[in-house]
Amino acid sequence: MVHNRRGSSMVLLTLFSAVSLFYLGATLFLFCGLKRLSSHSNGPKNLTYSIVIAARNEETTIAACLESVFSQTIDPHRYEVILVDDRSNDRTVDVAKSLAAKHPKLSILTIQQTPAGLSPKKHAVSQGVTRAKNEIVVFTDADCRVPPTWLDTIDRQFAADVGLVQGVTTYSYVKGMNAFFFGVQALDFLSHGIVAAAAIGSGFPLNSNANNLAFRKAAFDQLGGYGSAGSVVSGDDDLLLQRIGKCKKWAIRYMVDPHGAVETSPALTVKAMFEQRKRWGSKTVHYNKQQVVFLGGIFCFYLSIMASFLAALFSPKLWFVFAGMLLVKLLGESILMIPGTALFNKKELRSYIVPASILQPPMVVCAVVLGVFGKFTWKGQSYSRMIHAKK
Repeated sequence: MVHNRRGSSMVLLTLFSAVSLFYLGATLFLFCGLKRLSSHSNGPKNLTYSIVIAARNEETTIAACLESVFSQTIDPHRYEVILVDDRSNDRTVDVAKSLAAKHPKLSILTIQQTPAGLSPKKHAVSQGVTRAKNEIVVFTDADCRVPPTWLDTIDRQFAADVGLVQGVTTYSYVKGMNAFFFGVQALDFLSHGIVAAAAIGSGFPLNSNANNLAFRKAAFDQLGGYGSAGSVVSGDDDLLLQRIGKCKKWAIRYMVDPHGAVETSPALTVKAMFEQRKRWGSKTVHYNKQQVVFLGGIFCFYLSIMASFLAALFSPKLWFVFAGMLLVKLLGESILMIPGTALFNKKELRSYIVPASILQPPMVVCAVVLGVFGKFTWKGQSYSRMIHAKK
């Protein structure tokens, strides 16, 4: 019996060591990608832009979003704004129409119904892209605020071979919100942007954010839009980034210039945040094989942290394994997040690295499992990860 317990402990120790080494290797790989990023711009290109904003029931945020978009410093004749109303049943369209009277560059496209088998968000933004008249399509969301220098900064990122530019998005504090909850959530959200930047720097485009995303309309049209990924509920950003990256014709850049950074609001409750994370986790199984293996290895590391904790409850000698894995997690986070917070001008969030690192494994594991195999709520509706066409 003693021999069996020792054998089981050795197997667990070997497994935990293997996934820990993988995690450290992954963070070092991303760290190198982060260091390869450059804030150097190519100079103004004088391109033309079509800003596409999909909105569903955003009456409280759409005015601030549009006003920030209309405040751009570039020549007003170089951009248009297309608001795609995705079946809103509040005053979103009324608010937008009142602004359209002052800003003739704004057009409103209303979606009455989503075709069977398509993601509502992907259908909405695809309709906006179809209507776009200009060279570069820019996505942001209806709950975001963009700086006046946004398009000017994006314009300097494009070269002849660049097909997509991803920019920074950060959370802005909501008055009255618990400071600790905001800080942990803001750091977690920022970590997704840091990983996106590092992966692009490594030549391994992984994840994206439609809050601040620009791409050539020609690239979107050549790829046939989202293709078969159109049925995946989430991923109007990640899956498009990966499709453009996979074709090898276009280069992808990450815009680290703070003059192009976008702000959005965090989830106001733990439940809302978890539903959001489930939605994000639901799309990961639709990445390509290399990306699934990469993220799967990190997922196994997080799962092993939880498993080592449970194992230590029954075998106190394994507490050192749990402690060791937590230290590995903190080391990996520090390797990536310390330079990342400096790059994104968010050093004030470093004080949340330790608590966020401890809370992240159970949240990620639960969110991915429930997002992939269960349902999540988005814009007041319940979804599984894929929309299936009705027979």
